[in-house]
Amino acid sequence: MTEARGRVSAETCCLSAIVLLGLGVSLNHGGYSPAALVLVVLASGLILIAPWATPGRGSRASWSVAVGLGAVASAIIHGGSPIFWVAILASGGLAIAVVLCPPRAVRGTAAAMAGLIVLGLLAGSSHWGRVSIDTFWFIQRASARLLNGLNPYGASWPTTTPGLARAHFTFGPGVLLLSLPARLLGDVRVSDLLAVLLLVALIVALARRNGGSEQGWRCLALCLTLPFLPFMINQSWAEIYLITAIAVWLWWRVRHPWAAVACLGLGLSTVPTAVPLLVLPFIWWSRPRREILMAALVAAAICIPFVVWAGPAHFFADVVGIEVRQPPRLDGLDFDAAWVRVTGTWLPGWVWPMATATILILYVGTRNRTWSSAFLLGAGVMAVSMVFAKWAFFNYYLLVAMGLILSVALALWVCPVHPARKPSPLEGKPVDTAGAPTVA
Repeated sequence: MTEARGRVSAETCCLSAIVLLGLGVSLNHGGYSPAALVLVVLASGLILIAPWATPGRGSRASWSVAVGLGAVASAIIHGGSPIFWVAILASGGLAIAVVLCPPRAVRGTAAAMAGLIVLGLLAGSSHWGRVSIDTFWFIQRASARLLNGLNPYGASWPTTTPGLARAHFTFGPGVLLLSLPARLLGDVRVSDLLAVLLLVALIVALARRNGGSEQGWRCLALCLTLPFLPFMINQSWAEIYLITAIAVWLWWRVRHPWAAVACLGLGLSTVPTAVPLLVLPFIWWSRPRREILMAALVAAAICIPFVVWAGPAHFFADVVGIEVRQPPRLDGLDFDAAWVRVTGTWLPGWVWPMATATILILYVGTRNRTWSSAFLLGAGVMAVSMVFAKWAFFNYYLLVAMGLILSVALALWVCPVHPARKPSPLEGKPVDTAGAPTVA
């Protein structure tokens, strides 16, 4: 479905929000700057109004602009030398060709070339087995201890967090289990790369299953220029595991429900940051609620041996307590960092939960209960939560963007002329891949 003349579709709102988020987090590598915060706030505003925008697909022009500006954001965050800028913008041009050029051979060739450029730039900007951020070293060193039969939570290492000299391993054991194969190769980021490739493949597959071949190509083009994914790999941020597990769950839950639940449980045992994306499916529908609860039990089963090994008090202090104890960050991309610069004091502690709870309560009662709307509204909850959190950085806003992309990929195709007519296989078969009721 295309945009009504003179009106902006919900899909175009999502694309615009993704672009603004990408540009915002690229300006200072996900840290605070006034311009970056303005862009993130504008993106959050678009996400909040998107559910009330005109239903329908974005135009080819909208997708092309989104893909092109994604390449610009990628050039900002990754570019240093002119050759990086030229290569990234070239990949962006190829990705736009995926959107605009109908022949399948042309699209496939352009997508392959754009992907190879992105992978080449990622390899060129990375140093095997080392990077300056502490998250990489925590995972690299803790996984090495586990391979040697030592308690991965039993040692502490220097951090790059202001005010925190040393810390123990701060992630769930799922991060270790998923990183072990890559650690045997010498660099845990190989697992991050595989997770990203799987995530992109699943987004494209979901888009094709729900919106037809055209939507699959468009989502692929968008993913090829996203500034989030290569930088997530480079920095070894663990949030990529849970968002990928959610995508696996969405793809498998109808035909392979137990495998889908197991994958979601493994994802939940890594980091919980993306859980707000699951809140509305959990509240709205009974079957997803049971699956999420079973996945939580799987996550608990994965964590229990490590809880016993490290000692309950130490484990929860290292994984949960450290997040609670840390004060707000001056470099966070959020209102807290702006407020303290203007007033000299931090925002009151009740603002964050109040803002998040308010938007969630407003969303729970919506009548448009589809899987696409669940992830769109979940991205809205996450956006509000991140903007008012005591700290929010690049990896957190990735989850907002991925919630939007999943919403676009899960949107069912509707015939624009005869909504009641069953479209032909060439037009794209409307299948509710999640198996949940759709309420108009």
